[in-house]
Amino acid sequence: MKKRRVFRLIEAVSFFYFAIAALNAFGTETGEEDEAFTLAQKKDYYAALGISRPISEIVAMDFRIDSLEGGSMKLSEFRGKVVFLNFWATWCGPCKAEVNDINILYKELKGEDFTVFAVDIREPARKVSSFMKKNSLYFPVYLDVSGEISAQYGVTGIPTTFIVDPEGKIVGRAIGPRPWSSTDSVEFMRSLIK
Repeated sequence: MKKRRVFRLIEAVSFFYFAIAALNAFGTETGEEDEAFTLAQKKDYYAALGISRPISEIVAMDFRIDSLEGGSMKLSEFRGKVVFLNFWATWCGPCKAEVNDINILYKELKGEDFTVFAVDIREPARKVSSFMKKNSLYFPVYLDVSGEISAQYGVTGIPTTFIVDPEGKIVGRAIGPRPWSSTDSVEFMRSLIK
């Protein structure tokens, strides 16, 4: 008889702890959620946007490049910001398909710790400038006249975009056009801003 009571007491205590654990896994009535549950519900922006993740940590190679507006800039000068590093050219059809989206993304995140670093490959400044004006594009453009920088980044097709986090690490790569002005894209960039 005594053994049965002890067993029931253990059973009741076990049930109580199980019930508490179950409630914590789904949050409380006030809407508080368990951190693991919240993380599991976050959207996979990489899959949604077709962006490849690097297998291991890659620090973006630094380089100095001339700006379409004049002067030169180093990639490392943007540490602390998310950098949308896009390799493209005005003659490229798929590039033309995404430039308006890039422009919208740039306008949406302007003023935040984000920048577009669009690298035009092997074209003269006057041609690129004319293209930008004709299409009412305002994102920053840089000129890789020799093609050396795109070669260092292993660019074999354009457009190719690298997403660089505020610490200067490449966290994603997309080959081909993407809907960069989409809600998923804007949310993804904001999720990387620290």
